[in-house]
Amino acid sequence: MINWQNIRNFNNPGNEDLANFINEQKLEQKRIMELFNEKMKVFATERSFESSLDILNIAIQLSNLRGNLIKSFEQYSRNLEEEVLKLNRIIEKYQKNQS
Repeated sequence: MINWQNIRNFNNPGNEDLANFINEQKLEQKRIMELFNEKMKVFATERSFESSLDILNIAIQLSNLRGNLIKSFEQYSRNLEEEVLKLNRIIEKYQKNQS
């Protein structure tokens, strides 16, 4: 898996912030998943109304977090695509000058 913290700013100052946000969200997702698994064990044994509400609350948090991650990855991929297009233009210009 890619370590997003190693990806540096490529002519877009927001990319480093975006990568940091993604890393923070991934860590939060890991924490919530651990909590979800713990609460799921409780629910499996108790089957109480309170334990089902705990699971529901955590599932909603996880869903929101994953939605944020998807949006962040989409933005990051758009930024990367813009940079690839810029590089392609530079290469084409260089190749024309070499001809």
